[in-house]
Amino acid sequence: MFCYHCQEAKKNKACDTTGICGKKAPLSSLHDLLVYTLKGLSFYAVKAQDSTIDLTRCNQFSARALYATVTNVNFDSAEFVGLITESVQRRNALAKQLPALESVPEEALWQYDTIDEKAFIKKGESVGVPSLANDNEGYHGLRESLVYAVKGLASITHHALMLGKEASKFYTFIHHALNFSLNQHSIDEALALNLECGKLGVEAMALLNQANIKRFGEPVPTQVHTDVWNKAGILISGSSLQDIQAVLEQTADTGIDVYTHGEALIAHAYPAFKRFFNLAGHYGGAWQDQKNQFAKFNGALLITSNSLQQAKKTYIEKLFTTGMVGWDAIPHIADQKSNPAKNFTPLIEQAKQNSAPTLLTEHTLPTGYSLQSLNALMDEIISALQSESISRIIVIAGCDGRHKERRYYTELVEKLPKNCLILTCGETKYRFNHLELGDINGIPRLLDVGQSNDFSVILQFLENLQQRLGLNDLNVLPVSFNIAWYEQQTIIMFLSLLALGIKNVRLGPTLPPFFNEEVLNILTEKFALKGISTVEDDIEAMLEGE
Repeated sequence: MFCYHCQEAKKNKACDTTGICGKKAPLSSLHDLLVYTLKGLSFYAVKAQDSTIDLTRCNQFSARALYATVTNVNFDSAEFVGLITESVQRRNALAKQLPALESVPEEALWQYDTIDEKAFIKKGESVGVPSLANDNEGYHGLRESLVYAVKGLASITHHALMLGKEASKFYTFIHHALNFSLNQHSIDEALALNLECGKLGVEAMALLNQANIKRFGEPVPTQVHTDVWNKAGILISGSSLQDIQAVLEQTADTGIDVYTHGEALIAHAYPAFKRFFNLAGHYGGAWQDQKNQFAKFNGALLITSNSLQQAKKTYIEKLFTTGMVGWDAIPHIADQKSNPAKNFTPLIEQAKQNSAPTLLTEHTLPTGYSLQSLNALMDEIISALQSESISRIIVIAGCDGRHKERRYYTELVEKLPKNCLILTCGETKYRFNHLELGDINGIPRLLDVGQSNDFSVILQFLENLQQRLGLNDLNVLPVSFNIAWYEQQTIIMFLSLLALGIKNVRLGPTLPPFFNEEVLNILTEKFALKGISTVEDDIEAMLEGE
């Protein structure tokens, strides 16, 4: 086993026996083999892109399968056996439609003798990251960065597709990037593709944001309560808004309350959900707290899109998954082929058997600052910048995690000068969104736009602000970026900033292990990449624009 695509990799190098996430070595090998076969599928997909061959199903499958390998999404071995099998079958079917090719990589040729999990695991052991090492460490690190960023792009693309939105350019790039990873290339070419993936990733986020708004309305600034009611409940964690809607509809007259957790907080800001009286509030914090908080909830639990951990005995019998999320032996609410609405009856019946949640905290959390809401504050923000009532805009975005170093983000916000405006999205906000931060001339100091997927909203607002101020470069805008990376979507965030030419981006709490010494030298020289230091030093540097 060799896995280092999340921030909690063992010793910030690689998990080599069991993943910190709970992923075992056999499952890691299945992940590796799936990516291996998807690269072979992309080899043929690239050859077919200028032909009349219909790649629609192939494209959608590749995005879905890559999404399954994202950190904390799916731990179900049987699911990966099926995905590997389908990947090879689709690859073979596509190859038959193309003229014979002289040079074909092994990833595009490998065949299984039988559909056998043990055989797949054995093959997967030989095709992981160590097998791809080469003398050019810079290219090696940038190639792995590209593959992980493509996984982030694929997950966003799949979420948009589930809401009826897609764009062929995202699929085209996914195939191009995976095909690119099959061979040796220059560092400049690898860096260019990383930046392009960042750019496309934000475009995919914007597409997903548009899809959510079309389905659920424009979010509005909302204060979400964290107290609880004396009734049985269902707790929903993850970013899938359509699953939250379906559960609310199916529990509307049952006497069961529905609470959100983690990335689902933003649901309270969408007009489509405000009509549900059984949307009771928000419970708990970020994904990594589920092992302590899920048991205290006492009710039924649903994880919809990501951030699943190995369940504890105290709540495993109440836990369900849906979408691409899965774990062996945990009940899964499947998609309905003949009906777009899933049947959440097992989840609801479980909730009826349980007691009310145990109170964790009793305050409110702000969220719902959509692009429309931010633009509505534009004049006040410009006035405050010009009068120096706002000295700097600090963007703190990304994922949360378990490492004690992440207390840095709480201390950072606590010690920022009172004239700093904070923009945030993703679960890192749970390190500080409970703090009483006040306002600047009536503008709330903390503006939360929502999920990690909503990072495009922050960038679009800052570009609008730049244009209103007549500045020709985002680097001239008084804004500093501090990105808390954990998994593949936060790599998209980081790369998108580099693609915009933004300098002095801070990435923490540790730097990705696949950013080896040569990659770090490149990123430092070209983009002035920063790790995090002490809170005091970082605040001083950010206020100076460094």
